[in-house]
Order: sequence, then C-alpha cells, then structure tokens
Amino acid sequence: MSILVVKFGGSVLVSESALQRAVSEIYRYTRDARKIIAVVSAFKGQTDQLLRLAGAYTQASSSSATPHLVATGEMRAATLLAMACERSGIPTRFRSAYEIGLVADGEHLNANPVAMKPEVLTKDLDSVDLVVVPGYVAENAAGEPVLLGRGGSDLTAVFIADKLGAPVRLYKDVDAIYDADPAQVGDSAKPFDSLNWDEALKIAFPVVQNKAMRYAADKGLTVEVAGLSKGYQTVLGAPTAYRKAAVLKRPIRIAVMGAGGVGAKFLERCLEWSDLIEVDRVLVRDPSKRRDHPLAAAFTSDARNFVRNDVDVFVDIGTGVSPSAELLEGFLKAGVSVTSANKQAVAASGDKLRAAAKASGAMLTYSASVGGGAPVIEALKRAVKSHKVKSIAGVLNGTSNFVIDQVESGKSFDAAMDEARRLGFAEPDSTADLDGTDVGAKLKLLREIAFPGLTPAHLEVGQITEESLIIPAGKGLRYVARCYLTDGGLQASMKLEVLDRDHYLVGARGEQNRAIIELDNGETWYVTGKGAGAWPTTESLLADVLQIAREQKLQQ
Repeated sequence: MSILVVKFGGSVLVSESALQRAVSEIYRYTRDARKIIAVVSAFKGQTDQLLRLAGAYTQASSSSATPHLVATGEMRAATLLAMACERSGIPTRFRSAYEIGLVADGEHLNANPVAMKPEVLTKDLDSVDLVVVPGYVAENAAGEPVLLGRGGSDLTAVFIADKLGAPVRLYKDVDAIYDADPAQVGDSAKPFDSLNWDEALKIAFPVVQNKAMRYAADKGLTVEVAGLSKGYQTVLGAPTAYRKAAVLKRPIRIAVMGAGGVGAKFLERCLEWSDLIEVDRVLVRDPSKRRDHPLAAAFTSDARNFVRNDVDVFVDIGTGVSPSAELLEGFLKAGVSVTSANKQAVAASGDKLRAAAKASGAMLTYSASVGGGAPVIEALKRAVKSHKVKSIAGVLNGTSNFVIDQVESGKSFDAAMDEARRLGFAEPDSTADLDGTDVGAKLKLLREIAFPGLTPAHLEVGQITEESLIIPAGKGLRYVARCYLTDGGLQASMKLEVLDRDHYLVGARGEQNRAIIELDNGETWYVTGKGAGAWPTTESLLADVLQIAREQKLQQ
C-alpha cells in the first residue's frame, strides 16, 4: 500500500468554492493507486473569526471552551471536502481527531501531538482510497480538545506521516519556497528545489509552521511544499539547491467539443480554474442557444476550421463516432494532445489515433471514456508495464447498474429509468446503455490495453430489459463485461450475471463502476468509483488535461 499524506491549508481553501480544486488534487493521486490521508484546515479567515467570536464572550486564551469552538472551523471544512470527494466518485472515509486517537500535551491553544492510532487509518485504507482528517485539533490525556498552535494543521500532517511512515505534501498558495518574497521583488525571487533543515527553519516560516518543521527535523523527515496541480515542489530536509528548470507560468489553452451535461460541468470547472485553464474555443451545434453563457464568445459551429495547433489540449466531450474521431485525429496530427470522454469514437478509430499520436509526439488520453471516476484505464496501464493480464471483469456502465440497483430495491423498471434521467445518469435515449453498445466500446478499449493485438474468438452480448431483471433470492444481479485468456484464445462476454451477494462486483451500488483485474503473477487488483454523472466524468477529464500539462511541461 502506497500512502501519501497531503494537507490543504486555509491559504488554498479560501472558500467552499475552492474545495473542488482539492478534490482534483486528491484524484490525481488516487487514480494512480495512491492511498491518501488528507489533513484539512479551516477555510481562510475562519479561525480568526472564531477566535474573535470567543473573545467577544470571554478571555479566549484561557477558556477551556475555546478549542471546542475553534475546532468547528476545521470540522466544517474537512467534512465538506469528504462529501465533495464522494460526489466526484472517490471512495472516502471521514475520521475525527478523536477517532484516530490523536493525543497532544501542553497548553490548550498550543499543544504538541504525542500519540495516535495509525492502525485506524491503515485499516480504513484497506477499503477506501481516501481518509479525510481535520487538522489543528487533538485531545489531551483527559479527553479534552486542544489546539496545536497557529498553522497547526501542518503539524498534524507531519505527525501523521511520521507515524504511518509515509511522505507528506503541504499545499500552499505559493508553488515553492523562494529566497525572497515574489510579491515584493517579482521575478528576481528564486525558487528552491530543496532546502536543508537549518536553512528551512530560517526561510520557510511562516509558509510552514515552525513547530511542524522542528518536529520533522528532529525525526529526520522530509516535507514537500507545493502549489495545487503542480508537477514540482520544494523539498524541506534535503540538501539545499535552487530549481534549475524554468517554469512556464501561463494557463493551459484548450479547445473543447461538447457543452451538454458533462460538457457544461467541465466548462463550469474551467471557469473556476481560469488561472490554470484558458478555454479558447468550444464546438457546439448551435452557438445561438448559448448567448448568455460566460464563454459565449468562444462558442462556434465551424467544425472545418476547428482543428488548429494554437492550443495545448483538445478535450472531446462529443457523442457518436463522427465528428469526434476526425477531430481527435486532426488535432493529434497537428501535434496537439487530446483527451476524450467519447468511448465510441476512440474505440472505432483507436489504431488511427495511436498512429497519429506516435507520429507527432502528442499524447492520446481517454480516461473518462471508461469508468467515469473509476480509474480502470490507469490501473490497466500500470498492470501491463510489469505483468501480463489474465482476465478483466467489470461493471462498466453506471446507468444500467443504477437501474438494476433500483429494481433490486423494489422500484419498477420504468421508475428506475426515470430516476436515472432525473439525476443525470441517463440520456433521454438510453438504448446504448441497455443493449450493450456502451459497454462494448469500453470493453474494446480495455482489451486493447490488456491484450494488444488479440481479438476475441467469440463475443457473447446480452441486453437489459424489464423482463430480464429477475433477481433470485439471496443473490445479486449485475451486467458484467468479461475478457479473459484461455487455451483456445481470447474470450469475451457482456451480459447479466447472477452472482453471490458478497461478490465484489455486486458491491457496485447505484451508479458505481467496479473492475477486477487478474494478473499472471497471482495478484488481483480491484478498482472502484462512480461511473456515471457529470461530476466524476469531469474530474477524470480535468485529471487528463493536468497530466498532459505536467508531462509536456505546458504549464507546470
């Protein structure tokens, strides 16, 4: 298990609207199979506000009630972050300082952590990808809440990382530790790639809490300090060195096709991230219908002149094979990297797209095409780097799984479909979700990664109808896609299967997707996440865009 402790402070969580940026940063790691402990501070200004409120009633510094009140700031931000992560499809657990046994000694407003129960967190991470913990607050030996001093969430994160033997990354509103304040001296300020502890204690405060640095220095730890979405950081506790590579500080320019359900949410997120992402143009059928949109000037219906190499990334959120396939190939040939949520287009033109990407050096990504927020493609790509895949089995369509789950709970088929449409999990015409078309395209994409060059000798395809949803007592029913090697070659199927209630795939509830990957070394990998809805699909698209930027050094 690869664990990373991250900390989000008030300087980056300036308000509730900033939560989704933290979600994207967490998803960046969970989709690569990292297990995350997220330590969370109160929203910007909240701690000062609560201390002033306490001071209006009593001597805040001496009142035993003050930590109770002030800790509500961290509790609010941390619980909301956990909920935002759940909304985007990340399997999440929230834990309070009390639940993880975080004990501290000293003054009630400036205590120091001395003990915790790391096994609580590691046990949680056996079943989820993320545990969210409020920072800054602990309990004393008497069970009373105490605070860890201003900036104490840094200390919470470093302490937890030490007890777990895990690396720690502190997110700040700066992208590095500099030798001077960039706000004062501008571009003449030089960023450090790393700082030894003697110099860090002089230079890195107040960006990082002094107590947290002293604890890390005493324990011989290293601490990363970084900005959100960046591919670089300053490492505290390593030999001092300046960063040599220049950093291009400009937004990532993108072209987008599609502004429907997922497309609208993606564009909304881009507007929130205007410092990171610049939407240059958006291809839609009828721009006149979107005159009131904040990006109205960027909307166009001119597909012929849409492919130009004046952007960094093309984001395909179209439906159907055409024109997505032609646009994807055109941008790749022009040297522009692409990401697509359109499994039909990528499945139909995969060979052409891979050839175009190879010839131009551009990146072809399509994580959102399979699994939505469930990182199935990432898991397979990791697997084939060092192993051979024996089999894949998965629940790959969130819409159909939601319907099956609703019918299982007693709803009629029509009522379940209506509810799926109301929640945005299903299109008005859901034929492709029910007849195997959608799953077939996804299975082809996975097969091409897991079993390159092999084609199934036979493909069994089943449909979902009202009459087919008969669930035997004590069993579970799921629409399962399978692809596996046999002595007779590659076999594949997509059909309803009756499974034991405790089967991993039956555990996919509602719009969830799940996959099981069996490897030739005997290992079995499990992947889970939300597979339908605008939030998880948008998260996957953004993750691809930011990954392209980091790998090609477009912005980071």
